[in-house]
Amino acid sequence: MKKIYDNIIIGCGITGLTIAKLLSIKNIDYLIIDKNSSPGGRISTDNTTDYSLDHGFQILLEDYPNLKMFPEIIDSSFKKFKSGFITKKNGNLYTVLNPLKNIKAFFVQNTFPGFTLKDKVLLIKLILLSKNYENEDVPVKSFLKNFGFSHVFIDDFFVSFFKGVFLDKNLNVPLKYFLFIFSLFSKSNVSIPTNGINQIIQKIIVQLDSSKCNLNKEVVNIRANSIKTKDGESFYFKKLFCTDSKVEKLIDKEFNQNFFKDITYNSTQCFYFLADTKDINDSFIYLSPESDNISNISLQKVENEKFLISVSCLSMEISKDTIEKEILSYFNNMKSMKFLKTFKIQNALPSNPKFFNFQEKSFYRYTNDIYFAGDFLSYPCLNGSIQSGINLVESLES
Repeated sequence: MKKIYDNIIIGCGITGLTIAKLLSIKNIDYLIIDKNSSPGGRISTDNTTDYSLDHGFQILLEDYPNLKMFPEIIDSSFKKFKSGFITKKNGNLYTVLNPLKNIKAFFVQNTFPGFTLKDKVLLIKLILLSKNYENEDVPVKSFLKNFGFSHVFIDDFFVSFFKGVFLDKNLNVPLKYFLFIFSLFSKSNVSIPTNGINQIIQKIIVQLDSSKCNLNKEVVNIRANSIKTKDGESFYFKKLFCTDSKVEKLIDKEFNQNFFKDITYNSTQCFYFLADTKDINDSFIYLSPESDNISNISLQKVENEKFLISVSCLSMEISKDTIEKEILSYFNNMKSMKFLKTFKIQNALPSNPKFFNFQEKSFYRYTNDIYFAGDFLSYPCLNGSIQSGINLVESLES
């Protein structure tokens, strides 16, 4: 006799784990199926070298509202960045501090060229009053220009910083989402788990029943009330939750809506190097507004005068040799660099605003029994991924 699962979740990323945890709290049965050998989805860390290398530079904003869903994450070990950034222009390095956390130094010490007194005052105004503007229907860069920021500061700060967050130099995201992330960066601690971003997934997964997480199972076909995996096994369900838009391609033609045909993603390429250097500050994220290649740089001291360097790029074509030359010119006291690994993430972040906060629900009921949820239907961040799962499970009660 075939077993019918009450709920099957395709995908063991953060949305799938959110759904699983909420169902578990309600004592509702579920089964997670994932094609990968380890949980996490895009929140992934490579440990095949002597160092933990994330698949793309991924930071954690500790004040994400939905992180309260997973208090176990707080027990992780974190490297915290200082609030601000270091940027290079005209051959010099400048430290720009967060006015909300260091108001005196912000005005006295911030000497970044093009950062006028007017820009400084407007930045504080935007931090304090960001919620007043979130319902305006205007592109982000137009909003910043209309707000009064100088062209130089828009390019050298807003674009230079947030292109690495949204993986889009045009900042093509809804203004409400931009202001939400901007506000979080100004108020929240920014950190990365010391053992890699997947550390937070490991903290979550141990709280769940491991027998209900079926890894190394690739789904190849979805029917009205069953799925088939690559190894020929069939699983029957009452409800199916899909956490990746690409899963739609596996749905039988007779009820495939081709709904997600317009979903697009931004890509990123991340390079890791080991460098010998000294007298370098690894407590800030580094920007490079004059570079056509680099979106941000992060350093982590791993031993005396040795630093792990993460370099993020929006270009998928740039070579490690080009990046290495640029890094050596960026840091004058860097002695040598050893290349470790490159990650090319084609589908790093969903980029089509048409689907953001979809129908103000952040999930989609595809059929009576099949649902889609994930950051592609919410907002392209960890908080959005969790919110989508929360909204979906809450809808089941109505």
